[in-house]
Amino acid sequence: MIKKELNFPVVYNNGTNIGYGGNQEWFAGSWQRKAGCASTSGANLAAYYASNFPEMKHLYQGDTNPFTMEEYLHSMEEMYTYMTPGPRGFPYVKSYAKQFTKFCNERGISLEPIIMESINSTQEAYEFVKRSINNNFPVALLILHHRAKELKEDNWHWVTITGYEEDESLMEHSNLILSNCGMRQVVKTNILFEVHPKNTVRMVSFFKKEE
Repeated sequence: MIKKELNFPVVYNNGTNIGYGGNQEWFAGSWQRKAGCASTSGANLAAYYASNFPEMKHLYQGDTNPFTMEEYLHSMEEMYTYMTPGPRGFPYVKSYAKQFTKFCNERGISLEPIIMESINSTQEAYEFVKRSINNNFPVALLILHHRAKELKEDNWHWVTITGYEEDESLMEHSNLILSNCGMRQVVKTNILFEVHPKNTVRMVSFFKKEE
């Protein structure tokens, strides 16, 4: 089994580990808690880049060793001003890419969004994730609709892909590692990326622009 998992933010509150990435339940407002998943995922990306690439430290205002809930929440609230959900939330991968790129540009960082708007094959989607993770970049994942019972609570929802586990001989044994509402979640690749009319999944990854 091959495993590649990014050095993803772990968040503490009063010395206690409370999050593998951010949790939208930390927001003060009820609508933020209900529809703030895009902002949470965007804050995850910002915190990850800031803590792993010294030239991107300005993407996160606060300590990164350790991350604290108070400062992480501030980053989530800041991202909320870029990804403010409407009546339907923020289920737009192109807008997500545009707004996160804008957030980075305003802090002197140029990133190139790579978008996968539809899943044509399980292997193609998996290779998209592997390419990003192998280059040390997390993936923002939007699950609009999914028929899998394992994902019934994750429809119309943004999460962050942080790694993968792979059995090179058997695709059905490979897994994806997610940050989902502050929890580390492992999902089978062939379930998440099943090609089916009832499944709608989109992804975006942000690569550093070549100098």
